[in-house]
Amino acid sequence: MNHIQQSLMAHYPWGSLRCLRDGTIEKLNVNIVGGDWRVGNPSFAWRSMWHARQILSLGCRWRIGSGDNIRVMHDPWLRGSADRWVPSPQPAGVYQLSVRDLLHENYKAWNIAKVRNLFSRDATKRILETPLVSSIREDKVVWEEERNECYSVKSGYKLAMRYIIGSDKHHVAGNWNGIWKAQAPHKARHLLWRLCRGCLPTRCRLLERRVQCNLNCPVCDVETEDELHIFFWCAVARDSCNENSDTVGRVAMLLWSIWHNHNDKLWNDNVQTPRHIGRYDFDAWNDWYLVHKLQSNSGTTEAVLVRWEKPALGWVKCNVDVAFLSGSGRTSVGVCFRDNSGQFIAGMTQWQQTVISPVEGEAWALLLAMEEARHRGLNRVQFESDSKVLIEAIHMKRRGNSEFLSIVHDILSIMSSFLNFEVKFVRRQANSVAHTLARASNSWSNFHRFEIIPFSYSEDINNNKEETGRR
Repeated sequence: MNHIQQSLMAHYPWGSLRCLRDGTIEKLNVNIVGGDWRVGNPSFAWRSMWHARQILSLGCRWRIGSGDNIRVMHDPWLRGSADRWVPSPQPAGVYQLSVRDLLHENYKAWNIAKVRNLFSRDATKRILETPLVSSIREDKVVWEEERNECYSVKSGYKLAMRYIIGSDKHHVAGNWNGIWKAQAPHKARHLLWRLCRGCLPTRCRLLERRVQCNLNCPVCDVETEDELHIFFWCAVARDSCNENSDTVGRVAMLLWSIWHNHNDKLWNDNVQTPRHIGRYDFDAWNDWYLVHKLQSNSGTTEAVLVRWEKPALGWVKCNVDVAFLSGSGRTSVGVCFRDNSGQFIAGMTQWQQTVISPVEGEAWALLLAMEEARHRGLNRVQFESDSKVLIEAIHMKRRGNSEFLSIVHDILSIMSSFLNFEVKFVRRQANSVAHTLARASNSWSNFHRFEIIPFSYSEDINNNKEETGRR
């Protein structure tokens, strides 16, 4: 079964997997598809789904709710770029534990002392870096490759290409992006890719695949037809090259023109002169380049300096941002409240030792900012974030199984109670103060609340206010 078929068939075990309480791939109901896969002659449907299990095992992860249904050593539930399973070996006593056994009894947080006593140092670090979202109550299998954490054939195929093909005999090392960045039409880049991968149906290739055919080139009818002959040694191709400049995009377009002429001769018995091929290639590439350049120019606008803007009278503006410092393993949040005159009202920073995605971090930062505004009794607040994905998810009230959308749900719940809480997307240049505070939070305690501007960062805030005042 090839990788496209595997990604398609993975849809069926994914649906059954989501319905199971324990979520184990091996415990899918084989009776539905006929027979036990271990004995007898299993049905084609079951064999196909069983082959597709490899994709699911690479992309599935448990979302932690109560933790009762997640086995510590037998299920994938860790976060981060490394393996989602707790590494073995571990002390014998942990193999029968569920994730619930590692949490505090009265609230959803890791029992740090217990985790450190039970696991090795590396495993302890991975476990404590796995975030816990308090609003998620139910354990559920999710698909890590999609933002809504539901399986799709597209993401399944990408995963197969990334992990499976990357380690088998079909993988070819090289800078393949150089082909796709060539300034040429997509059909020319695609042909160049097929040529480099050796998958053009030349007559030599067809004979290798046991297709009986005449080996002579149908254009010149002199030599054996392979890739080198078609594009370089054939008299028509050799003469066509004299009409073109030596750039990657033009060469790609030239190869496409030669290949098109070759197929036109093969199927329609129509062949063009080398001069005509070269001239057609030159004109086609120039036409494409002019249109492409015109589209690129129309999509670009003159750069505009983006500045922070004061809120309306009676409103407070809150800028939020998140920072990820490489090597520290921390997710840091910075929050800054200012009034309609640009004066600093309050600020807050917080960091946590967990591994989460950037969009989850942005959502967590905004949620903390809203909780801080509620704590301070602020009722008319405009929140600004430089995460367009987050702001769109809030405006569209998206729902889903992921940790990100669970945090979005918590944000929407607060906004339903505070009707004068607004969220707005702002470019990073206008969100610099919050970003500076987020990066600085690593120098302070885990949670830091202040009403006076920290001296070392007052210049950034004052510069923002002065630039806004001059407008």
